[in-house]
Amino acid sequence: MAIIRTIPRKGRRPALTGRLMIDTVRGVLRVRKWPKKRGKPKSALQRFWVDWFRQANRLAKYADGMSQARAIEMTKGSGMYPRDVLLKAMRGRLYFWTTPDGWKWYSMAAIGDISESLDVLAQTVGDVLVRAADRWRAPPTGILGDVLTNKGPGNPAAWATPAGPGGIVQEAIAGTPIVPDNTVNSYDLDVSAYAQIVITLDGVGFAASDFTTLRLSTDGGITFHAGAADYWEAFVTKAADQRATAAQLVLANAQTTTGHNADAVVTNLRAGRCEAAYMAASPVGDIRTVRSHANFNGPITDIRLKSNVGNNFNAGTVRIVGLR
Repeated sequence: MAIIRTIPRKGRRPALTGRLMIDTVRGVLRVRKWPKKRGKPKSALQRFWVDWFRQANRLAKYADGMSQARAIEMTKGSGMYPRDVLLKAMRGRLYFWTTPDGWKWYSMAAIGDISESLDVLAQTVGDVLVRAADRWRAPPTGILGDVLTNKGPGNPAAWATPAGPGGIVQEAIAGTPIVPDNTVNSYDLDVSAYAQIVITLDGVGFAASDFTTLRLSTDGGITFHAGAADYWEAFVTKAADQRATAAQLVLANAQTTTGHNADAVVTNLRAGRCEAAYMAASPVGDIRTVRSHANFNGPITDIRLKSNVGNNFNAGTVRIVGLR
């Protein structure tokens, strides 16, 4: 039998008590600095949480057998301790219940968590959140009396002046004004929220001799009516007058590179056949007045402003105001 002898007093090493703490964790030796005694919590929040954890651990220790058994069952194989489940229950973040009509009820603690998360996006009293193209955002600040207004598919809602007499709201439609930069030969714009639009061409020009035309869509901009008799026009100039069907509406008088000006009112967009009335002028000094309508039924959802033969827009400004 081996005899274990102690180290003689005069040969003993310095005591580790108060200096090093040696223990094992999952069979692995661990050496740590001897922990210092914690002082009293410095802030009221720290004191609150220290007291809360003391109460919570006491509750977890003396919870009834059924609750402990359920906690063990819930955490089996999860890496969590049963006491974690009991602490979550004490914090009000473990359960929700569903009523017979399918409505889910959550604890005030869970509601508070979500509310604090939303504070990352907006914190002003009265703020709302709308889905923008990239993420949820608070809409740009409006003024007293504004209403949150639907801007149509693909556009975030925004604050706007409420409808005036007769329920009419006038506003620039999304995507305007357009300032051409010689990169495209057409512009597609959503007008699904409007009963009437006013189009203004102010000094529009093209990369080569051309003029502006207008086509309409009734299927959300997937296709634009361009049949040989989809539109009817009657126009008058100082030289002639004419009536004809066409594949598009013509917002021009002469084919030139610069100086196209026009004012067009397109009405009855939401029901029946839309109608248009406009006046156009060009640098040649001729002015055309036009009355037209679509030979197909609405509602009109989108408009396409395009050059007649495909030249890029490169000058001027296009403004479109909608009434709804």
